[in-house]
Amino acid sequence: MRTLSVKFDPRSKLVTVLFASLLLMFRFDLTIELAFMTLLFLLFCLEGSWKRGLFYYLSCLFILWFSDWLLNYINQPFITFISFGFIVLRRFFPTIMAAGFAANKTKTSQWIATLKKWHFPFSIIVPLAVLFRFFPTFMQDFKHLHNAMKFRGIVHSYWDLIRHPFRTIEHLVVPLLMSTENISLDLSAASLTRGLGNPAPQSSIYPIKFAWYDYLLCLVIILLGIGGFTL
Repeated sequence: MRTLSVKFDPRSKLVTVLFASLLLMFRFDLTIELAFMTLLFLLFCLEGSWKRGLFYYLSCLFILWFSDWLLNYINQPFITFISFGFIVLRRFFPTIMAAGFAANKTKTSQWIATLKKWHFPFSIIVPLAVLFRFFPTFMQDFKHLHNAMKFRGIVHSYWDLIRHPFRTIEHLVVPLLMSTENISLDLSAASLTRGLGNPAPQSSIYPIKFAWYDYLLCLVIILLGIGGFTL
């Protein structure tokens, strides 16, 4: 049985990231913060990624609870240090969750098509296209190298990478550093070969168009912003 999911426009996802940045820069009421996190959880569910959304949401609730609980023992230096770290994580977590929603089920080609629709200069689009595709390729090389180390009996788990740092540097870090430059050059050549640097008008197989739920999402974000500045 196929599950129904909503495909949000990348621009409406970008609005959620911008509002999360406002939560980072300004001190909004806790009610607004919880409402925004609940909204993001619902958006994950609408896109068919309820497990990922639930993980983010429960992590957020735990961070909020634990940071407040640590305030009862703030007089101890070590607890103060841990509390500071959780407070910083609490401030950044809405942005992390919003970025996770923006990247969820949105392909790099859709973001590139969105930037073209907004008439961004190609001097920005091409580096971003390389950047978006760099990290997945980098992680793929990391997994291949780790599997090769396991096959040769050098390590047996990710924990062994920490237990044996010199082996990790020799068999993992150095090959990754050598492949990083090749990855960047290959992705740059691939981006230019696909015509990303061509100033002529280009088409896309991905329709970049607001639906009614995109307008509704932007309206809810605006209302949350008004509530945040008035409460």
